[in-house]
Amino acid sequence: MSTAQIIVLGAIAGLTIFLGLPVGRMDVGPRLRSGLAATALGILLFLLWDVIEHGVEPVETNLDAHAWGRFAWLATLLAGGFLLGYMGLVYYDRWMGRRATGLVGPGAAAVDEFRARSWVASLSPARRLALLIATGIGLHNFGEGLAIGQSAAGGEIALAVTLIVGF
Repeated sequence: MSTAQIIVLGAIAGLTIFLGLPVGRMDVGPRLRSGLAATALGILLFLLWDVIEHGVEPVETNLDAHAWGRFAWLATLLAGGFLLGYMGLVYYDRWMGRRATGLVGPGAAAVDEFRARSWVASLSPARRLALLIATGIGLHNFGEGLAIGQSAAGGEIALAVTLIVGF
């Protein structure tokens, strides 16, 4: 696969985000907003199921073949990967919450409100959530880029296109 083809595939993958971000911010009716959210949830559930299915497949193959050492390694790798992926953002959110002190309360200003705070500590809860979502999307897109790049490097153009359409 040529560099130009890889750039085109990456542009197609990035175009979906480029188009989706403004649509997500549009002030549309609740029915359309619910429909878009349900569509996005359906796609994410499909991707979750697809990842789990393909992740469990080599583990099952080695279990059926009674290759116990390889099975144990792959099962540990699968569980560790899911644990790291799912719990990483939870702990990241908790870390950000501990750093955010916020205002002390109404009334006269307290000394704590004038201390120099990091930019994370100065974020409102809504902006912290937005940063967390952006971080998750960024990590997802990094993994997506790796999957597309690996399939393109292996000459699997159909797989690369399927990954782009699927993601």
